[in-house]
Order: sequence, then C-alpha cells, then structure tokens
Amino acid sequence: MRRSARYAFQTILLGIVLEIFWIACVSNLKPHEMIVGIPATLLSVAFCLFTVHKLPLKFRPTLAELAEVWRLPLYAAVDLTQIVWVLLKDLAGRPAPSLFRSVPWRENAATGRATARRVLATSYTTVSPNFIVLGIDCQQGQILFHQLTEAPVPAMTQRFGAGEAR
Repeated sequence: MRRSARYAFQTILLGIVLEIFWIACVSNLKPHEMIVGIPATLLSVAFCLFTVHKLPLKFRPTLAELAEVWRLPLYAAVDLTQIVWVLLKDLAGRPAPSLFRSVPWRENAATGRATARRVLATSYTTVSPNFIVLGIDCQQGQILFHQLTEAPVPAMTQRFGAGEAR
C-alpha cells in the first residue's frame, strides 16, 4: 500500500473510531447529538493528525510489555480490599497515613522502548486504586507515587524499571 493510501486509510479509520467513541459516550443517535458529534470528531481527527506530524512520538513497546495488562484485575482487586480496609479504619477514627513515596527508576534512556516502559508503568500502575504514579524523574532516576496505605511496589512496575523502596 502506498504511503498516501495508507495515510488516508489511517485517517478514515481514526475518524470512524472517534465517532464510535462519541456515540458510546452520548449513548444515543439523536440528530442534535450527531450535529455536535460530527464536527467534534473532525476537530479531534485534525488535532491528532497535527500532533502526529509536529511531535516526534517515540513509543516502541514490546508485545510482552503490552501483555502485562493481564495483571491489572488482580492488582485492582487487592488494592480495592486495601482501600476498603482503610475506609473502615477511617470510619472507626483511625485515619490513613496517606504517603508519598519514591523508589529508584532504572530506565532513564531517551529511546522509544524506554519511553514506552515509562508510559506503560505509569498507566498500568495507576489503574490500581492504592497506587497513583505522579511522575518519573529520569534525571534523578526516581518514580514518585502516592498511596493511602503502604504496600510494596507491584512486580509489574518493577519489571518496567522501578526498584524496591529503600
């Protein structure tokens, strides 16, 4: 497929996906929703195309890194029980410690794979309700996160590049 044909196909596909997302968000096909939805979709497509052409995106995850998503339901369930326990203790008059923590981060390169590892570590880890990643400082080699109750750094996050707490 030629480059221009591939570009046109990707643009149309992006427009269709964004329009489906719009319809899913508004939950109906009423004419007034479509009158607003079509221009919103076109603006979104234009913004995406502008961004892709102006910003050099370096996101090169491996399939194994993307597959780490299978761990999220278990991590979310474990953290949900921890949060419920914190809530019960808070209702009993013993508030949660609520901590900010920092652990070493090993992946500090500016490559597409290192960028993907940081993005996936941040997004996958933040799904869990007790572990909110605030950022990764590559110069200092640290990942900063917030927790309501202290828990170990998930093994998945360690595989992406986080160390264990000191």
